[in-house]
Amino acid sequence: MIVVVEGPSGCGKTTWCRTHGGRNALLERLPDHATVPPEPRAAARFWIERNVARWEDVLAREARDGLVVVDTDPFKLHYVWTLFKTGQAAEIEWTMQRDAAREAFATARYALADLFLVSDIDDATLRARRDADPTRTRRNFERHVLLRDALLRWYRAIDRLEPGRVVFGLPATGLAPGLLAKGKRATRSGRDLFDQLMSEVAAL
Repeated sequence: MIVVVEGPSGCGKTTWCRTHGGRNALLERLPDHATVPPEPRAAARFWIERNVARWEDVLAREARDGLVVVDTDPFKLHYVWTLFKTGQAAEIEWTMQRDAAREAFATARYALADLFLVSDIDDATLRARRDADPTRTRRNFERHVLLRDALLRWYRAIDRLEPGRVVFGLPATGLAPGLLAKGKRATRSGRDLFDQLMSEVAAL
């Protein structure tokens, strides 16, 4: 089973994964942004291929351990969508990444996790947590705060695909048995699932 822990910068994703995921936690590794191609189509491919590679790491951990708790969603298409919805990215940036992701989804190189735990703490709490942790630079923190509401809408769309697989809030009790009761998705990828999600997203 694959559990994703998601939310804006400063919400406590990494701490939660370390505390409650233990040896099953797979923490995020940020890329060197200097390696991102400047041309938009090449940049779209860069991000999709990077995240596909991370999904492959997730599958390898799942095969080895049975359970993996992932710090930040490998299916990170939400990022460019939330930038687009908040006026921080052009529509062409969104559509290029969307189309590249659809190709990867169609061939099962990219997929949805089985359970999403999505932090929904407010902006003031995010800033307070940021200020209390001087050890983290939190690149683009304010941008991530602006994306918070759109991010929650994205995961509401995912929840409508199969209700109960998205939990809003990071449970203080960790991965209680009830959270894992749904088990693995019957279908994690495929063109039809992707198109269904895009229909839900378009309705937001």
